[in-house]
Amino acid sequence: MNLSKHVLITGTTSGLGRGLLEYYAGAGIQVTAVNRRKCDELEAHFPRVSFRLADVRQQEKIRDLIVHLAESGDLPDLFILNAGINRVDNDSFFDVGIFNEVMETNLLGVMNFVAPITQLEKLSKKVSVVAISSMGSGLPNPYCLSYHVSKRALTASFDVLSEMYAGTPLCFKQVVLGPVPTAIHDTSHKFPKIMSEIKKIFSVSLPEAVQSIVKFSETDQKTLILPWPAYFLFRAVRMAQTAIPGFYRGRKTMDGRKREPKERREETVKHA
Repeated sequence: MNLSKHVLITGTTSGLGRGLLEYYAGAGIQVTAVNRRKCDELEAHFPRVSFRLADVRQQEKIRDLIVHLAESGDLPDLFILNAGINRVDNDSFFDVGIFNEVMETNLLGVMNFVAPITQLEKLSKKVSVVAISSMGSGLPNPYCLSYHVSKRALTASFDVLSEMYAGTPLCFKQVVLGPVPTAIHDTSHKFPKIMSEIKKIFSVSLPEAVQSIVKFSETDQKTLILPWPAYFLFRAVRMAQTAIPGFYRGRKTMDGRKREPKERREETVKHA
């Protein structure tokens, strides 16, 4: 398998991003890693990797980075836009601050790369842009509303971009990721153990996920659903969510309390 000569990866301090960095660096590929926080241990372990400190939400900083790479003749052949977060934003009440933080990271953090890349003139080589989306885009977790919305919008955006730029040097691709043991926060510990056990059956290991994404990134395929069996699990849960009243719809808080408006709940406590 022929690998890209220069790969830019976001969110490499842990999880999938770190796994991808380790693979490409180990294969002798030039890697640029973009992280929002400095990790001395990681940088010491990979001295040949170019580490750039930037929050993907910083639009101007990301634009300046892309312009600098292009003007210096060092534009990556492959961008893997992996940085993402998940937060509980809709439990006992909806937290718009957390919602915005997740949206700005998961959706706008990707589009902040897309914008300057599409503005580059006279590309002399193929450039692939891979977004890491999620099967959560099709299955709402009511307690993590922003994650679902951000990934759904990301998938829709890359569906459009892949069609718009077909036949050009720009190739927009996406990985629709199911259960993979990464560092991203999830709420599975709050649900019955059997749900976690079923999820494990349909999961794929981190090394397997890295291998699949690396292989996919070098093809003309537009979408990778990983792992395939989990897709059918997510679809089944979504059908149950639609058909069974109250099933996984957040009608109780995560600690099992009946959902009530915050003001009414406080008033009840006050008069108890």
